[in-house]
Amino acid sequence: SVVSRLLNGDPTLRIRQETRARVLAVAEELQYAPNHAARALRRSRSGTLGLAAHDLHNPVYAEIIAGAEAEARERGYVLLLADVDSLASDDDTFRRVMHGGAIEGLMLQRDGQASDRLVTRAAGSRVPVVILNERVRAPLSGVAVDDRRAAELAVRHLIALGHRDIAYLQVNGSNSRARDRKAGWQAAMRAAGLAPDLMVVGGVRPETGYQGMTELLGGARRPTAIFGGTLLAGIGAVSAARDAGLRVPEDLSVVGFHDAWFAEYVTPALTVVRLPLRELGRQAVRLLVQRIEGGAPQQTLISAPAPELVPRASTAPLR
Repeated sequence: SVVSRLLNGDPTLRIRQETRARVLAVAEELQYAPNHAARALRRSRSGTLGLAAHDLHNPVYAEIIAGAEAEARERGYVLLLADVDSLASDDDTFRRVMHGGAIEGLMLQRDGQASDRLVTRAAGSRVPVVILNERVRAPLSGVAVDDRRAAELAVRHLIALGHRDIAYLQVNGSNSRARDRKAGWQAAMRAAGLAPDLMVVGGVRPETGYQGMTELLGGARRPTAIFGGTLLAGIGAVSAARDAGLRVPEDLSVVGFHDAWFAEYVTPALTVVRLPLRELGRQAVRLLVQRIEGGAPQQTLISAPAPELVPRASTAPLR
């Protein structure tokens, strides 16, 4: 019983350090590993957490997943990844995951109608759900970063460089991320006495950022700076500007939202505003485990570390 309690991490166990060391040494020698299948059957628990996102190939989600996986592992869980559209549209998969005991809790990156339907269906199951990267209201639980503050930081950087015609490649959708980034752009512009009147939909992918930038360049008033509502939209904007014969940053400055490893290696290296996405993933797991253990729904806004501007070669003073 002493060995069992020690290897299961019983916090009430009181034994001598010499005994603890002997038990752990023998377990190491025998390469002992707990039988998680037997534990799950005995405790009616799977030891697995789920994470569903709209586009698992998005490099921004990779940061969230990395944080969530690290926290889950430290807490003795494994992380199961799923695509939101597949989970929402395939009834058999939904039943096996949400009602068949495959996971103990689900973290969900909501984006679009499919994920909205999934949230509604998941609310009818016994599996706790935490919404990722979004401010939500009870009875939902959510973890968010400070999108508005980050957007203001990005736009203030452009204003400090002398830019006045600053356009926004808008993130579409009705979630708090889209609302907060737009509100941050508007607030920074108005605080500087500027009109926030250059805005087109830029989406979340390079091709939609390219299309939005092309639309702006064809308008009656050409911007001198772009705030991309996502990192990939910012990459698309740089490409569209180059194809239109403009130089970045000599003719057009561009700031992207969020950071990823490749932003430093594109040409020119992209100025971004960086947010604590790994910490978001960790906090989501902590909140989900609290819900699994009977905790009340709550909303967490990550304020530390604060959003950080990372200046690179894609922004320069207005000529």
